[in-house]
Amino acid sequence: MINFIRVLINESEMNNSGDKFSLPKRTGDNRRKQVGFFAFQLVKIKYHLSQLNRILKPVVPAGEFSTIDKAHLSFSSLFRHMLFSVLCFFAAWMMVMIFQNAIHAFLLYLNGIHFRYSLFTISYLPGDIYEWEEGNMLLIYSLPYFGYFLLGAFLASKTGRMLLISWKLRLLLTWISIHLMVFFMAAVLKGVFVYREFGIAFQWVIEVFYLRLLIAGLFIAFAVWYVKRVAVYLFLKSVPVRIFLSTEILRKTWLLWIAGISFVPGILLAFFLWRPYMSFQVLATLMIFPLIIPAIIYSSAFISDIRIPKSMKLVPSYTFIVSVLAILWVALRLLSGYSFIING
Repeated sequence: MINFIRVLINESEMNNSGDKFSLPKRTGDNRRKQVGFFAFQLVKIKYHLSQLNRILKPVVPAGEFSTIDKAHLSFSSLFRHMLFSVLCFFAAWMMVMIFQNAIHAFLLYLNGIHFRYSLFTISYLPGDIYEWEEGNMLLIYSLPYFGYFLLGAFLASKTGRMLLISWKLRLLLTWISIHLMVFFMAAVLKGVFVYREFGIAFQWVIEVFYLRLLIAGLFIAFAVWYVKRVAVYLFLKSVPVRIFLSTEILRKTWLLWIAGISFVPGILLAFFLWRPYMSFQVLATLMIFPLIIPAIIYSSAFISDIRIPKSMKLVPSYTFIVSVLAILWVALRLLSGYSFIING
């Protein structure tokens, strides 16, 4: 009996010693798995960075392209294309903002509302809040915003069918149509949180915050899908030379420089022009474009056959682009400081 108990004790000690040595082994396996996971992530990041470098600095393809066409793939030409797109982005945004502000002022005038008008903003005079009628408020702060989106879609459709226009004008019209639709999305996004502009009608009709958030998400999701669908075609239709359409990498090169990079300095120009009065507009637009741009670049893989009309292949010079940008920015800065009272 005593011998039997000794055997059991020895077996338990052996099992315990085995457990002590098995724990470090399992820990070592977990560490190897963690190291393998992080190594795999680093390989993926390195691959995506190499792909990005190939897109930003493309290799000139061999083929029947002329020397002038191949010159558009140089870094200097791509950078000038990007600067010209910044000019088109900023000019189109200013046109849309001035246009919608004028439409808003006209509707206020028709409804007998007194207000102070400036180039980008409208403010109301003391006591005029009592002249508002519920129907007028819902009309002025709802229907025009849907109209801007429809107008942008209509302009995008017409721009895609135009043949006898230069690639520069087509690029400007493309940015105008996109900004009209993005303005609607930015207004819906602001309306969820801020009781201003579209938010006045939005919060008047739907008081529950989470319901507004859900509806805004559905509107924006549909709008992003539609803008991506038409914008990728219009941007590729705006190439100055066919070499950008020869491969998928070169299509992404054009879209990344023209759309993916140019919107950042364009938004910065608007921020310094409008600060500190229209920070919500800049912020909402800044949140919308990162939803659209990656979808546009990704969708280029599914575009195979695009015909572009013949136009001048020259890229605007640095002097022209910077001069026009500076003149436009200073002129808008000066004009936005003037305001006058309009009696409805």
